[in-house]
Amino acid sequence: MEKLLTRLLLIEDDEEDYLLLKRHLAKIPNTRYEIDWTTDYNAGLDRMLSTEHDICMLDYRLGAHNGIELIRNARSQHYAKPIILLTGANEYEIDIQALQAGADDYISKTQLQSELLYRVIRYAIERKKAELEREKLLREQIESKELEQRRNEFISIVTHELKTPLTSLKAYAQLLRRRFEKLGDEQLTRQAMRMDSQINKLTGLIDDLLDVTRIEGGKLKFYEEFYDFDALVNDIIEEIQPTTDKVTLIREGSVDAAIWGDRERTGQVITNFLSNAIKYAPEGERVIIRTCVDDQNVTLCVQDFGPGIPKEEQENLFTPFYRIEQPSRGAIPGMGLGLYISAEIIQRQNGRIWVESEEGHGSTFCFSLPLHRAPSIPEAAITEA
Repeated sequence: MEKLLTRLLLIEDDEEDYLLLKRHLAKIPNTRYEIDWTTDYNAGLDRMLSTEHDICMLDYRLGAHNGIELIRNARSQHYAKPIILLTGANEYEIDIQALQAGADDYISKTQLQSELLYRVIRYAIERKKAELEREKLLREQIESKELEQRRNEFISIVTHELKTPLTSLKAYAQLLRRRFEKLGDEQLTRQAMRMDSQINKLTGLIDDLLDVTRIEGGKLKFYEEFYDFDALVNDIIEEIQPTTDKVTLIREGSVDAAIWGDRERTGQVITNFLSNAIKYAPEGERVIIRTCVDDQNVTLCVQDFGPGIPKEEQENLFTPFYRIEQPSRGAIPGMGLGLYISAEIIQRQNGRIWVESEEGHGSTFCFSLPLHRAPSIPEAAITEA
Protein backbone atom coordinates (compact mmCIF):
# COMPACT_ATOMS: atom_id res chain seq x y z
CA MET A 1 0.00 0.00 0.00
CA GLU A 2 1.32 3.41 -0.98
CA LYS A 3 1.98 5.66 2.01
CA LEU A 4 0.16 8.95 2.37
CA LEU A 5 2.54 11.90 1.90
CA THR A 6 2.46 14.78 4.38
CA ARG A 7 4.73 17.76 3.72
CA LEU A 8 5.87 19.29 6.99
CA LEU A 9 7.66 22.61 7.43
CA LEU A 10 9.72 22.49 10.65
CA ILE A 11 11.17 25.69 12.17
CA GLU A 12 13.47 24.48 14.94
CA ASP A 13 16.87 25.86 15.98
CA ASP A 14 17.98 22.72 17.86
CA GLU A 15 19.33 19.98 15.60
CA GLU A 16 18.90 17.27 18.27
CA ASP A 17 15.21 18.10 18.57
CA TYR A 18 14.91 18.01 14.77
CA LEU A 19 16.49 14.54 14.64
CA LEU A 20 14.31 13.31 17.51
CA LEU A 21 11.15 14.49 15.74
CA LYS A 22 12.34 12.93 12.49
CA ARG A 23 12.82 9.53 14.18
CA HIS A 24 9.35 9.64 15.73
CA LEU A 25 7.74 10.52 12.42
CA ALA A 26 9.60 7.72 10.63
CA LYS A 27 7.96 5.17 12.94
CA ILE A 28 4.41 6.15 11.92
CA PRO A 29 2.92 3.50 9.61
CA ASN A 30 1.04 4.28 6.37
CA THR A 31 2.27 7.89 6.29
CA ARG A 32 5.47 9.36 4.85
CA TYR A 33 6.58 12.74 6.18
CA GLU A 34 8.64 14.99 3.94
CA ILE A 35 10.35 17.47 6.28
CA ASP A 36 11.55 20.90 5.19
CA TRP A 37 13.75 22.03 8.12
CA THR A 38 15.02 25.53 8.86
CA THR A 39 16.51 27.00 12.02
CA ASP A 40 16.01 30.74 11.46
CA TYR A 41 13.01 32.95 12.29
CA ASN A 42 13.18 35.03 9.11
CA ALA A 43 13.94 32.08 6.85
CA GLY A 44 11.07 30.22 8.51
CA LEU A 45 8.64 33.06 7.85
CA ASP A 46 9.78 33.25 4.23
CA ARG A 47 9.21 29.51 3.75
CA MET A 48 5.82 29.66 5.45
CA LEU A 49 4.69 32.24 2.91
CA SER A 50 6.41 30.88 -0.19
CA THR A 51 6.71 27.08 -0.11
CA GLU A 52 4.21 24.27 -0.60
CA HIS A 53 3.53 22.25 2.55
CA ASP A 54 0.61 20.77 4.48
CA ILE A 55 1.45 21.85 8.02
CA CYS A 56 3.98 23.92 9.93
CA MET A 57 5.56 22.93 13.26
CA LEU A 58 7.71 25.48 15.03
CA ASP A 59 9.60 25.80 18.28
CA TYR A 60 8.60 28.36 20.89
CA ARG A 61 12.20 29.52 21.33
CA LEU A 62 13.89 30.78 18.17
CA GLY A 63 16.95 32.75 19.23
CA ALA A 64 16.07 36.38 19.88
CA HIS A 65 12.47 35.73 18.80
CA ASN A 66 9.80 33.28 19.87
CA GLY A 67 7.29 31.12 18.07
CA ILE A 68 4.26 33.14 19.10
CA GLU A 69 5.70 36.24 17.42
CA LEU A 70 6.26 34.18 14.29
CA ILE A 71 2.70 32.83 14.35
CA ARG A 72 1.24 36.34 14.69
CA ASN A 73 3.47 37.64 11.89
CA ALA A 74 2.52 34.79 9.53
CA ARG A 75 -1.20 35.02 10.25
CA SER A 76 -1.13 38.79 9.71
CA GLN A 77 0.17 38.02 6.20
CA HIS A 78 -2.74 35.63 5.55
CA TYR A 79 -0.84 32.41 6.15
CA ALA A 80 -3.61 29.78 6.18
CA LYS A 81 -1.87 26.44 6.85
CA PRO A 82 -2.27 24.68 10.21
CA ILE A 83 0.39 25.49 12.82
CA ILE A 84 1.53 23.36 15.78
CA LEU A 85 3.72 25.00 18.43
CA LEU A 86 6.43 22.91 20.11
CA THR A 87 7.06 23.89 23.74
CA GLY A 88 9.69 23.03 26.34
CA ALA A 89 9.27 21.31 29.69
CA ASN A 90 8.71 24.50 31.74
CA GLU A 91 6.58 26.46 29.27
CA TYR A 92 3.09 25.49 30.44
CA GLU A 93 1.61 29.00 30.40
CA ILE A 94 1.98 29.72 26.70
CA ASP A 95 -0.76 27.38 25.45
CA ILE A 96 -3.52 30.02 25.50
CA GLN A 97 -1.16 32.64 24.06
CA ALA A 98 -0.34 30.27 21.20
CA LEU A 99 -3.98 29.59 20.37
CA GLN A 100 -4.83 33.30 20.57
CA ALA A 101 -1.95 34.08 18.21
CA GLY A 102 -3.34 31.64 15.64
CA ALA A 103 -1.82 28.23 16.42
CA ASP A 104 -4.07 25.24 15.79
CA ASP A 105 -2.50 23.11 18.51
CA TYR A 106 0.57 22.78 20.70
CA ILE A 107 2.59 19.88 22.09
CA SER A 108 5.35 19.61 24.69
CA LYS A 109 8.64 18.15 23.45
CA THR A 110 8.70 15.94 26.55
CA GLN A 111 5.55 14.21 25.26
CA LEU A 112 6.78 13.47 21.76
CA GLN A 113 5.64 10.01 20.70
CA SER A 114 4.88 8.65 17.27
CA GLU A 115 1.22 7.92 17.95
CA LEU A 116 0.58 11.30 19.58
CA LEU A 117 2.40 13.15 16.80
CA TYR A 118 0.39 11.34 14.13
CA ARG A 119 -2.90 12.20 15.83
CA VAL A 120 -2.04 15.86 16.52
CA ILE A 121 -0.78 16.46 12.96
CA ARG A 122 -3.71 14.70 11.31
CA TYR A 123 -6.34 16.44 13.43
CA ALA A 124 -4.74 19.86 12.87
CA ILE A 125 -4.74 19.37 9.09
CA GLU A 126 -8.34 18.14 8.99
CA ARG A 127 -9.60 20.87 11.32
CA LYS A 128 -7.95 23.53 9.20
CA LYS A 129 -9.45 22.05 6.02
CA ALA A 130 -12.91 22.11 7.61
CA GLU A 131 -12.38 25.66 8.86
CA LEU A 132 -11.28 26.90 5.44
CA GLU A 133 -14.22 25.15 3.80
CA ARG A 134 -16.64 26.81 6.23
CA GLU A 135 -15.04 30.20 5.55
CA LYS A 136 -15.31 29.60 1.81
CA LEU A 137 -18.99 28.67 2.07
CA LEU A 138 -19.65 31.71 4.26
CA ARG A 139 -17.93 34.01 1.76
CA GLU A 140 -19.94 32.49 -1.08
CA GLN A 141 -23.17 32.96 0.87
CA ILE A 142 -22.33 36.58 1.62
CA GLU A 143 -21.36 37.23 -2.00
CA SER A 144 -24.53 35.52 -3.20
CA LYS A 145 -26.69 37.62 -0.87
CA GLU A 146 -24.93 40.81 -1.94
CA LEU A 147 -25.36 39.88 -5.61
CA GLU A 148 -29.03 39.05 -5.02
CA GLN A 149 -29.54 42.33 -3.20
CA ARG A 150 -27.93 44.30 -6.04
CA ARG A 151 -30.03 42.39 -8.57
CA ASN A 152 -33.23 43.10 -6.65
CA GLU A 153 -32.33 46.77 -6.33
CA PHE A 154 -31.64 46.94 -10.07
CA ILE A 155 -34.95 45.22 -10.94
CA SER A 156 -36.82 47.49 -8.56
CA ILE A 157 -35.33 50.63 -10.13
CA VAL A 158 -35.91 49.44 -13.70
CA THR A 159 -39.50 48.33 -13.09
CA HIS A 160 -40.39 51.59 -11.37
CA GLU A 161 -38.88 53.52 -14.28
CA LEU A 162 -40.87 51.42 -16.77
CA LYS A 163 -44.20 51.90 -15.02
CA THR A 164 -44.23 55.67 -15.53
CA PRO A 165 -44.19 55.62 -19.37
CA LEU A 166 -46.52 52.60 -19.39
CA THR A 167 -49.10 54.57 -17.44
CA SER A 168 -48.94 57.30 -20.08
CA LEU A 169 -49.13 54.77 -22.93
CA LYS A 170 -52.22 53.19 -21.40
CA ALA A 171 -53.92 56.56 -21.08
CA TYR A 172 -53.15 57.38 -24.75
CA ALA A 173 -54.39 53.95 -25.88
CA GLN A 174 -57.69 54.44 -24.06
CA LEU A 175 -58.03 57.96 -25.45
CA LEU A 176 -57.44 56.67 -29.01
CA ARG A 177 -60.00 53.90 -28.53
CA ARG A 178 -62.67 56.36 -27.41
CA ARG A 179 -61.96 58.67 -30.38
CA PHE A 180 -62.10 55.78 -32.88
CA GLU A 181 -65.37 54.61 -31.33
CA LYS A 182 -66.87 58.07 -31.82
CA LEU A 183 -65.67 58.07 -35.44
CA GLY A 184 -67.22 54.63 -35.95
CA ASP A 185 -63.94 53.11 -37.16
CA GLU A 186 -64.20 49.50 -35.93
CA GLN A 187 -60.80 48.39 -37.24
CA LEU A 188 -58.85 51.14 -35.49
CA THR A 189 -60.95 50.66 -32.36
CA ARG A 190 -59.94 46.96 -32.26
CA GLN A 191 -56.29 47.88 -32.75
CA ALA A 192 -56.47 50.41 -29.90
CA MET A 193 -58.10 47.75 -27.70
CA ARG A 194 -55.35 45.29 -28.63
CA MET A 195 -52.74 47.91 -27.75
CA ASP A 196 -54.41 48.46 -24.36
CA SER A 197 -54.46 44.69 -23.75
CA GLN A 198 -50.75 44.32 -24.51
CA ILE A 199 -49.92 47.24 -22.19
CA ASN A 200 -51.89 45.48 -19.45
CA LYS A 201 -49.86 42.30 -20.00
CA LEU A 202 -46.59 44.22 -19.80
CA THR A 203 -47.79 46.00 -16.66
CA GLY A 204 -48.64 42.62 -15.14
CA LEU A 205 -45.14 41.29 -15.86
CA ILE A 206 -43.58 44.36 -14.25
CA ASP A 207 -45.82 43.96 -11.19
CA ASP A 208 -44.72 40.31 -10.92
CA LEU A 209 -41.06 41.32 -11.00
CA LEU A 210 -41.68 43.92 -8.30
CA ASP A 211 -43.45 41.34 -6.12
CA VAL A 212 -40.54 38.91 -6.50
CA THR A 213 -38.02 41.52 -5.37
CA ARG A 214 -40.28 42.39 -2.42
CA ILE A 215 -40.63 38.73 -1.46
CA GLU A 216 -36.90 38.07 -1.62
CA GLY A 217 -36.21 41.28 0.28
CA GLY A 218 -38.82 40.47 2.94
CA LYS A 219 -40.82 43.58 1.99
CA LEU A 220 -44.02 42.18 0.49
CA LYS A 221 -46.75 44.21 2.18
CA PHE A 222 -50.00 42.76 3.46
CA TYR A 223 -53.06 44.82 4.39
CA GLU A 224 -55.35 42.48 6.27
CA GLU A 225 -59.02 42.78 7.15
CA PHE A 226 -62.17 40.67 7.38
CA TYR A 227 -63.70 40.18 3.94
CA ASP A 228 -66.44 38.14 2.27
CA PHE A 229 -64.68 35.28 0.47
CA ASP A 230 -67.62 34.49 -1.88
CA ALA A 231 -67.89 38.13 -2.93
CA LEU A 232 -64.17 38.18 -3.76
CA VAL A 233 -64.46 35.05 -5.94
CA ASN A 234 -67.50 36.45 -7.77
CA ASP A 235 -65.76 39.79 -8.37
CA ILE A 236 -62.71 38.07 -9.90
CA ILE A 237 -64.88 35.90 -12.17
CA GLU A 238 -66.84 38.96 -13.34
CA GLU A 239 -63.57 40.77 -14.14
CA ILE A 240 -61.99 37.90 -16.08
CA GLN A 241 -64.91 36.37 -18.01
CA PRO A 242 -65.30 39.37 -20.39
CA THR A 243 -61.61 39.10 -21.32
CA THR A 244 -61.99 35.70 -23.00
CA ASP A 245 -64.34 34.15 -25.54
CA LYS A 246 -62.31 30.96 -25.39
CA VAL A 247 -63.67 29.39 -22.22
CA THR A 248 -66.63 29.65 -19.86
CA LEU A 249 -65.96 30.16 -16.16
CA ILE A 250 -68.28 28.09 -13.98
CA ARG A 251 -68.64 28.65 -10.25
CA GLU A 252 -69.52 25.69 -8.00
CA GLY A 253 -70.08 25.79 -4.24
CA SER A 254 -70.01 28.63 -1.75
CA VAL A 255 -68.38 29.51 1.55
CA ASP A 256 -70.81 31.96 3.18
CA ALA A 257 -68.13 33.22 5.54
CA ALA A 258 -65.87 36.20 6.15
CA ILE A 259 -62.20 35.44 6.71
CA TRP A 260 -59.24 37.47 7.94
CA GLY A 261 -56.54 38.18 5.39
CA ASP A 262 -55.38 40.37 2.53
CA ARG A 263 -58.31 40.55 0.10
CA GLU A 264 -56.31 42.06 -2.76
CA ARG A 265 -53.43 39.60 -2.48
CA THR A 266 -55.78 36.61 -2.26
CA GLY A 267 -57.58 37.96 -5.33
CA GLN A 268 -54.20 38.08 -7.05
CA VAL A 269 -53.84 34.32 -6.47
CA ILE A 270 -57.33 33.55 -7.80
CA THR A 271 -56.62 35.71 -10.86
CA ASN A 272 -53.38 33.82 -11.48
CA PHE A 273 -55.15 30.45 -11.22
CA LEU A 274 -57.85 31.53 -13.68
CA SER A 275 -55.41 33.16 -16.11
CA ASN A 276 -53.31 29.99 -16.22
CA ALA A 277 -56.40 27.81 -16.70
CA ILE A 278 -57.56 29.97 -19.61
CA LYS A 279 -54.09 29.79 -21.22
CA TYR A 280 -54.03 26.01 -21.16
CA ALA A 281 -57.72 25.11 -21.56
CA PRO A 282 -58.82 23.78 -24.97
CA GLU A 283 -60.93 26.02 -27.20
CA GLY A 284 -64.61 26.06 -26.23
CA GLU A 285 -64.02 24.24 -22.92
CA ARG A 286 -64.97 25.31 -19.44
CA VAL A 287 -62.96 26.19 -16.34
CA ILE A 288 -64.54 25.24 -13.03
CA ILE A 289 -64.04 27.25 -9.84
CA ARG A 290 -64.98 25.21 -6.77
CA THR A 291 -65.17 26.62 -3.26
CA CYS A 292 -65.95 24.83 -0.03
CA VAL A 293 -65.52 25.24 3.71
CA ASP A 294 -65.06 22.95 6.69
CA ASP A 295 -64.50 23.55 10.40
CA GLN A 296 -60.94 24.75 9.84
CA ASN A 297 -60.37 26.02 6.30
CA VAL A 298 -61.77 27.75 3.26
CA THR A 299 -60.68 26.03 0.05
CA LEU A 300 -60.73 27.17 -3.57
CA CYS A 301 -59.83 25.00 -6.55
CA VAL A 302 -59.61 25.91 -10.24
CA GLN A 303 -59.94 23.00 -12.66
CA ASP A 304 -59.05 23.10 -16.34
CA PHE A 305 -59.32 20.39 -18.95
CA GLY A 306 -56.04 21.09 -20.68
CA PRO A 307 -53.00 18.87 -21.32
CA GLY A 308 -52.16 18.29 -17.66
CA ILE A 309 -48.74 18.41 -16.01
CA PRO A 310 -46.22 15.53 -15.82
CA LYS A 311 -45.58 14.27 -12.28
CA GLU A 312 -41.87 15.10 -12.45
CA GLU A 313 -42.68 18.74 -13.26
CA GLN A 314 -45.23 19.37 -10.50
CA GLU A 315 -42.84 19.86 -7.57
CA ASN A 316 -41.10 22.72 -9.43
CA LEU A 317 -44.23 24.67 -10.34
CA PHE A 318 -44.05 27.00 -7.34
CA THR A 319 -40.39 27.98 -7.82
CA PRO A 320 -39.49 31.31 -9.48
CA PHE A 321 -39.01 31.51 -13.26
CA TYR A 322 -40.02 27.86 -13.76
CA ARG A 323 -42.00 27.16 -16.90
CA ILE A 324 -43.20 23.95 -18.51
CA GLU A 325 -42.20 23.76 -22.14
CA GLN A 326 -44.86 22.21 -24.37
CA PRO A 327 -43.79 22.53 -28.03
CA SER A 328 -47.13 21.20 -29.26
CA ARG A 329 -48.93 24.23 -27.78
CA GLY A 330 -46.53 26.90 -29.03
CA ALA A 331 -45.26 29.77 -26.92
CA ILE A 332 -47.27 30.49 -23.77
CA PRO A 333 -46.76 34.06 -22.47
CA GLY A 334 -45.38 34.65 -18.98
CA MET A 335 -42.15 34.47 -16.99
CA GLY A 336 -43.01 31.67 -14.57
CA LEU A 337 -43.46 33.98 -11.58
CA GLY A 338 -47.20 33.85 -10.94
CA LEU A 339 -47.35 30.55 -9.05
CA TYR A 340 -44.25 31.40 -7.02
CA ILE A 341 -45.84 34.69 -5.94
CA SER A 342 -49.15 32.92 -5.28
CA ALA A 343 -47.45 30.37 -3.05
CA GLU A 344 -45.77 33.12 -1.03
CA ILE A 345 -49.08 34.98 -0.61
CA ILE A 346 -50.94 31.89 0.61
CA GLN A 347 -48.16 30.71 2.91
CA ARG A 348 -47.85 34.17 4.46
CA GLN A 349 -51.50 33.83 5.47
CA ASN A 350 -50.87 30.42 7.08
CA GLY A 351 -52.48 28.66 4.15
CA ARG A 352 -51.58 25.80 1.85
CA ILE A 353 -51.27 25.65 -1.93
CA TRP A 354 -51.03 22.58 -4.17
CA VAL A 355 -51.74 21.09 -7.59
CA GLU A 356 -53.46 17.90 -8.67
CA SER A 357 -52.82 16.87 -12.24
CA GLU A 358 -52.50 13.90 -14.54
CA GLU A 359 -50.92 14.23 -17.93
CA GLY A 360 -53.61 14.33 -20.61
CA HIS A 361 -56.43 14.92 -18.10
CA GLY A 362 -56.16 18.56 -17.08
CA SER A 363 -55.00 20.22 -13.87
CA THR A 364 -56.58 21.45 -10.65
CA PHE A 365 -54.84 24.17 -8.66
CA CYS A 366 -56.03 24.66 -5.08
CA PHE A 367 -55.37 26.73 -2.00
CA SER A 368 -56.83 26.70 1.47
CA LEU A 369 -56.86 29.47 4.08
CA PRO A 370 -57.65 29.27 7.78
CA LEU A 371 -61.28 30.03 8.54
CA HIS A 372 -60.67 31.31 12.06
CA ARG A 373 -57.28 33.02 11.84
CA ALA A 374 -57.38 35.83 14.38
CA PRO A 375 -56.01 39.28 13.48
CA SER A 376 -52.67 39.86 15.17
CA ILE A 377 -52.88 43.67 14.93
CA PRO A 378 -56.47 44.84 14.43
CA GLU A 379 -57.11 47.46 11.75
CA ALA A 380 -53.40 47.84 10.98
CA ALA A 381 -51.35 47.33 7.91
CA ILE A 382 -49.18 44.32 8.51
CA THR A 383 -45.76 44.31 6.95
CA GLU A 384 -43.61 41.31 7.76
CA ALA A 385 -40.00 42.21 7.21
